[in-house]
Amino acid sequence: MRTGCTILIAGSRQGVGRGLAEHYANAGHTVFGLSRGESDFIHQRYRHIRADVTEEDTLKSAFAEISDAGSLEVVIYSAAVNSPGLALLVRGSQIENMLRTNLLGAFLVSRHALRLMKRSGFGRLIYFSSIAVPLGSAGTAMYGATKAGVEQLTFSLSREFSRENITFNTVGISIFASPMLDSVTKKALDEARALLVKPDLVQLDELVAAVNFFASDAARQITGQSIYFGGLR
Repeated sequence: MRTGCTILIAGSRQGVGRGLAEHYANAGHTVFGLSRGESDFIHQRYRHIRADVTEEDTLKSAFAEISDAGSLEVVIYSAAVNSPGLALLVRGSQIENMLRTNLLGAFLVSRHALRLMKRSGFGRLIYFSSIAVPLGSAGTAMYGATKAGVEQLTFSLSREFSRENITFNTVGISIFASPMLDSVTKKALDEARALLVKPDLVQLDELVAAVNFFASDAARQITGQSIYFGGLR
């Protein structure tokens, strides 16, 4: 990643997004964070914006603030909701929330960011997917479908903006210690671990390494790709 980037992290209040916000602010980058709620992370290089990634009006306001601060080089989309449940039991409201946050939100945030990135002639958009896509475990049908949709979004956008110095890539997380992991039962987690070649918890520095590579100038010809932790593909 270039030094002194302006980075937008959607879903920065907790979990992966929170860890990355702290890391990049401490590394000297300017970090904007988006989430529905307030954040208790305070840093001179971090600006938190309360915004719902599924609501166009709040995003317009958020991106106006980001635009006023200058260019936007990197977007990290880590906003996600997971409501595990068997197909016949998961509630409609849970399904809608996953679809809107995980997939619609990724599209809306990308669209606003791309307007700024086209203006500056540079952009790196990095999304997080999940092992729910390749594993297809019981109880993950809708969550996995939304993440598969994110991977398809990445692929399609990479074609649409092929002539720009803007890339789109996805990092598939295997198992990362976060509040989202608490929603997964021990039985489901053990079953998933048994299917992984590398079943250990993913550490923040490993995610940072993947993000840094995709965000770098050296990765300018790598776009529309999805890579997975855990030895999956």
